[in-house]
Amino acid sequence: MSLENTSALSAELPAALPYVLTLGAALCFSSASLIFAQFSRRLSVLWVNTVKALVAALLLVPTIAILYATGLAPAVAPDLTSLGLLALSGALGLGIGDLFLLDAYTRLGVSRTLILYGFQPIGLGLVAAIFLGQAFPLGKLVAVIFLIACLIIFSLERYKESGHWEIKGLLNALIGVSLDSTGVFISRLAFDHSPELHPLEGHFIRCLGALSCYVVISCYYKSRGEPHRRIRLLEYWRSLEPTARRWILLGCFGGTYLSLCLYLTAVRIGHLGSITAVGITGPMFAALLEALIHKKRPSRYLAAAFVAFMIGFAVLLLN
Repeated sequence: MSLENTSALSAELPAALPYVLTLGAALCFSSASLIFAQFSRRLSVLWVNTVKALVAALLLVPTIAILYATGLAPAVAPDLTSLGLLALSGALGLGIGDLFLLDAYTRLGVSRTLILYGFQPIGLGLVAAIFLGQAFPLGKLVAVIFLIACLIIFSLERYKESGHWEIKGLLNALIGVSLDSTGVFISRLAFDHSPELHPLEGHFIRCLGALSCYVVISCYYKSRGEPHRRIRLLEYWRSLEPTARRWILLGCFGGTYLSLCLYLTAVRIGHLGSITAVGITGPMFAALLEALIHKKRPSRYLAAAFVAFMIGFAVLLLN
């Protein structure tokens, strides 16, 4: 029932729209990840995750109110099933998953951590084919192969630079990516169950699910006598200089509010496996930004990775 409604909605929109939205989300997320990594090293992973979920939730309140006031979204409360699915998605993906991801950022670096998203489209594409009935045609499979190839090239460059992988960082990254993928799939189930639900409403519920998760984690560690694991929201905020506060707010706006608004919209209307294939290009954008920040000339590996990406993205648009 809901799957047909979602498909009908997708048919009325330009075929390239989900991919453009996902590409914009990847740009926002990879840029903000560099900011999140810096503040995670400086303060704490739990604090950064709490702030970004809180800022996104606060920004979504007036945004959704504007949607209601202008009639762009019907003021229809989601049923309990969709509400529970989205809250669970937020707790797993935005909540626990991002804790592992940000810890991996501090150990491996942003680009190297995001490489592991290359495995996401295969897993989600198969899950979507099995549970959502979404076909995975040969053309889209070829595109996914090219998009994963760009990450393999990039991974080879990183391995040659370091000569080894940090096991704990890799495990944290894998767990984070797996939980994020699970959250994306659960979000799609929620949207299929309630097609009238706007993506921004779903995003807001996910943020509340993540915040609830962080409160539970903070209380748990507090009860165990480990105060360094508490959120310390206001304490750490007061310790930041004005410039640092602006940077973390900018990261929260781009990396949690804007990127997930774009991404959830794409998830709601697009082909799940193909969308995640475009989303995994974040590592290259992060690598480019790192090259600009550190004033390093992009390598031939990065150039080859971008060629693979452009071919894969073109194939996606043609299928």
